[in-house]
Amino acid sequence: MLRFLVILAAMMFGTALLALNAERLLLYHFDETRISPAAAGEPRLSEVLWQTPVGDRLVLWVAPPRDGRPTILYFHGNAGNLAGRVGRFRGFLDKGYGVVAMAYPGSSGSTGEQNSEVFQTLAEAVFADLPNLSGPGPVVVYGESLGTGVAVQLAADMGDGLAGLVLESPYTSILDVGRAQYPRLADWLYLLPNPWPSIDRIGAVATPLLILHGAEDQVVPTDMGRALFAAAGSDTKRLIVVEGAGHNDVWQANAQSALYRFLADR
Repeated sequence: MLRFLVILAAMMFGTALLALNAERLLLYHFDETRISPAAAGEPRLSEVLWQTPVGDRLVLWVAPPRDGRPTILYFHGNAGNLAGRVGRFRGFLDKGYGVVAMAYPGSSGSTGEQNSEVFQTLAEAVFADLPNLSGPGPVVVYGESLGTGVAVQLAADMGDGLAGLVLESPYTSILDVGRAQYPRLADWLYLLPNPWPSIDRIGAVATPLLILHGAEDQVVPTDMGRALFAAAGSDTKRLIVVEGAGHNDVWQANAQSALYRFLADR
């Protein structure tokens, strides 16, 4: 019996280890290159370095808002780094919005363990420290692709404590994306500690909501954005389906116009 339990424990450990490695290898394709905001072309942003409780480094790009406008707390997608989003940040700053953009471990010089629970814990810590980072004032949380799961959970936990929530190319859950993209490996994703089940959480989101989704998205099907829109608990919500856009090119003129109209009301 003891031998059986030892073997069973070893199998369970091996399975869990495989699941965690699958999460890292399948989901996270960050660029670890650390580039300063100025070197990326936006000197109005400052690089802020945090030391996490376990001694890792967390990189943030920060700029305060002007004239009482909201700060945009930005969670990027599963590839690239903060420098690759500098054009977006420049657009926010040009219109007076503040920016606090968090680089996940493995992105932009941040270090540490790459898993969904760690990302969510870091996001919550950054949100709690926003008054020190960008000053007091309203906050709009922006999630891009992978970051939509982080953003939805944060917004659900905050209740009506946010000025708004923007989701770009959002998924109903990582499990659903896994089934669509990696059907042979999807079963392993059931072991993820936090598969970001946004479809189960978005009903608790009370803040005004804007969803942007490409009509031709082959990575996260548009139907996932529609399902989240239908399930959202927000009284004020809007879904913009960008015709001709896929997963990575939603940031088009009509989407930007809808976004800035949404932000102007916050």
